[in-house]
Amino acid sequence: MAKGRAPIGIMEGDPVEQNRVWADVINVVSFSVPVDWSQVVITYRAVGDHTELVTMVRRATNGDLYPWQPPEEVSELLAELRAGMYRRGRGTWFQVTTHIHLNSECDYRYTWDDRPSWDREPPVSALLRELELFPRDESMVPAWLADAVGRPTIAMLGGEKDSLRRAEEAVAELGLDPRLARVGEVADGAWCLVREDGRWHVFLAHGEQRRASVAFDSAAEATRYFVGNLYLHREAFRDELPPDAKRHIDEWPIQPLGGDIKLTLYKGKRLVTLPPGTELDRYGDPSGNTLYAAGTEFPYRSHPESRARDEYHVYRLRYAVRALTGTAVPWFDQPGGGVAFLLERPVADLVAEGVLEEIPHPTLRPPAPSAS
Repeated sequence: MAKGRAPIGIMEGDPVEQNRVWADVINVVSFSVPVDWSQVVITYRAVGDHTELVTMVRRATNGDLYPWQPPEEVSELLAELRAGMYRRGRGTWFQVTTHIHLNSECDYRYTWDDRPSWDREPPVSALLRELELFPRDESMVPAWLADAVGRPTIAMLGGEKDSLRRAEEAVAELGLDPRLARVGEVADGAWCLVREDGRWHVFLAHGEQRRASVAFDSAAEATRYFVGNLYLHREAFRDELPPDAKRHIDEWPIQPLGGDIKLTLYKGKRLVTLPPGTELDRYGDPSGNTLYAAGTEFPYRSHPESRARDEYHVYRLRYAVRALTGTAVPWFDQPGGGVAFLLERPVADLVAEGVLEEIPHPTLRPPAPSAS
C-alpha cells in the first residue's frame, strides 16, 4: 500500500527509516516485475511537482534490458523518501538511481547538486515550487537552478529563512537561556518572534499581554528588532554567566554523533557558520561529526591517547555549513585548547553529498591553541 509523502525532513539522519522505504520499494518491484528478471534499474528524477520515473528490466533469459512500467507505488515511495531526506538549508536530492537484484539486494546513488538529464524539461514553475517545498540557503542552490529561476528570486526566497536562522543563532551566540527567547512560537516570559496575519511580530510575552510589541512587513526587519532587544537585555537573561552556562548540554541543536566525545568536554560553545574553503581534520572513521581546525596537534584535542592510532583524514568545505564550536578542555591527560567543530551531519554523509571533500593534507595553518 502506498505510503504517500513523508513529513519534510522526518528521515534526516535516520538510516533505519530510509532503509524501510527501500525495503518497501524492493517488495513492490519483486512482486510485480516480469518473472524472468535478473535486475531492475530505476532512475527517479524530481524537482518541485515535476517527476520522471525510468525503469528498465534485465531479462535472465537473454541479458537484455527492456523498458518496464512499475506500479505507481514506486514513485510514491521515492517521493516519500525524497521529502523525508530533506536537510534544513541544504535541500534534498534531485535524482536517485537504484539497481535491484534478484536476491533482493539494492544499490542506489543520490544526485544532490548536479542537474539531472531530464527526459522532459521541467517548467520554471516546478523549479520555484522546489524552493518553496524544500527551502535552501542561497549558497546551497545549484547554479543550474539559480540561473533558471533568476538569482534575485533566490535571494528573495532565501531572505525569510536566513533571517530566522540568524535570529536563532543570535540566541545561542549571546549565551541566552533559550526558554527566554523564542523564534516561531510564543512562551510566557520570553521575547518572541512570530509570523501572524502575514506580518512579523516581536514582543515580550507576559501572561496574556504582549509588551513592547512591534509588527514588521519583512522577516529581516523583525529579526533586527528581535536581536537588538536580546542584546539590550542580555545580562538579565544570562545573569552574567559564561556564554553556554545557561544552556543544558542536550539543548544544543547540534550533538556529537558516532560515539564522539560529549559536549561537556568543550568550553565556550557557540553556533557558527563555516565558510567554503574551511579546512578541518579528524582522527577516526567518518561516522562521527567532530572535527578540528586542520593541523591541530593531537594533544590539543583532548582525545584518549589510543585515538592517535585511528585513521586520519583532512577535509575542505565546498559549501557553507552550520557548526557548534568550542575549545577542548584538559582531559585524558591532554592539555586541550584546540578548536573543535561539530557539524550538523556525520562526515560520511557530508562527503557523499559533496559538502566536504577529502584533501591529502592541510594547506592552512591552524589557530594557536587557547590557554586552558
